[in-house]
Amino acid sequence: MSFAKAATADPIQSVSIPSYTRLTAKPDPHVAFTVSVSLPTRSYSIQQRYSAFTALQQKLAATCGAPPPGELPPKHPGSWFLSPFAGARNLSDDQLDERRQGLERWLRAILADRDPRWRSSRAFKDFLAAPPQGDAEGAADGATATARDWTAGAWTAEHAALEGLARQLRTTLDRRDTQLLANSAQAHSTAKEGKTQLVDLVRRVGDLARGLQALAKDGMTEGELQRRSGLVQRLQGEIEDLGRKTGSGPRVGAGRTGAAGNASAGEEETPTGARQALLSGAKAPARVLGAAAASKSLETPETRALDTGGIMQLQQQYMDDQDSKLEALTAALRRQRHLGEMINAELALQEDVLDQLETGTDRVKGKIKEANKQMKRL
Repeated sequence: MSFAKAATADPIQSVSIPSYTRLTAKPDPHVAFTVSVSLPTRSYSIQQRYSAFTALQQKLAATCGAPPPGELPPKHPGSWFLSPFAGARNLSDDQLDERRQGLERWLRAILADRDPRWRSSRAFKDFLAAPPQGDAEGAADGATATARDWTAGAWTAEHAALEGLARQLRTTLDRRDTQLLANSAQAHSTAKEGKTQLVDLVRRVGDLARGLQALAKDGMTEGELQRRSGLVQRLQGEIEDLGRKTGSGPRVGAGRTGAAGNASAGEEETPTGARQALLSGAKAPARVLGAAAASKSLETPETRALDTGGIMQLQQQYMDDQDSKLEALTAALRRQRHLGEMINAELALQEDVLDQLETGTDRVKGKIKEANKQMKRL
């Protein structure tokens, strides 16, 4: 089993509501509940009011096809008779603490339920300002994890797996060359297998390189990061060599046909011609991709060894990586917004305290002035 399969599928490890705050700042005084979220690599807190919990429950019931497990704590009967502008902030501390515990049980019930549709929904993650769920893709011996799932041991295991995959790819290419020399009909399928392995190897090495960024954020020493960066560079050099080997060998199907146009005529290339092609090291003409007719921009060593399907798969991987980065950026901006709201609420609270202090100071000054007048009369 690969480390990605053993990792937790959901980035949210636990949630809790340790406290609440009465916000009296106008024009929207309310009670905010502090929600603490624990991720595999960090923890953070946001503040949500009770109405946000009820809105989330309605959204989950509408988008997931069924209401979430557990029940939200109902409004206190006494709050029904309060002014709509007062609401929960006029409840007692015991009543608010009871509501806090009920909201915490409700969130934990969603997170612990065997059915993942509620906790994996975008509405739930947006409510908690959580990063997008790490996606894993199956590969030869497992899958790679996104950068937020990397640990030192997982990185080492993935590096060892990629070294084994590189050796396996070299063996596949050697077998392809042998089959071409023997004019075997299996050469085409072997070459296609090698290209598929190369695409997977390129993708996973890219993930491995991005994993170093996560390890650096987790506090890995500079020396260890440099050592691992050297390992990645050597692996990338090995991949470039394998890419050249994939593209420099006899063309796929050369053992059976002299060219694609001669396939229908049944003209087969002799083993001697295939051997000469191998010894000469002749490379296939470089393709020009996209709007290359005007720019004459040739393909990179990464795409040179790939067929059209492989290039499309590599392009799709790049697009998926960009989408993942955009989702992570969106989650970070959402957390920044919550931090800004918390700072604004704290400033409003401090301003209210300063106003009360100023009012008390004026009252005390008035009393002192009146006392001084009486002292003078005495």
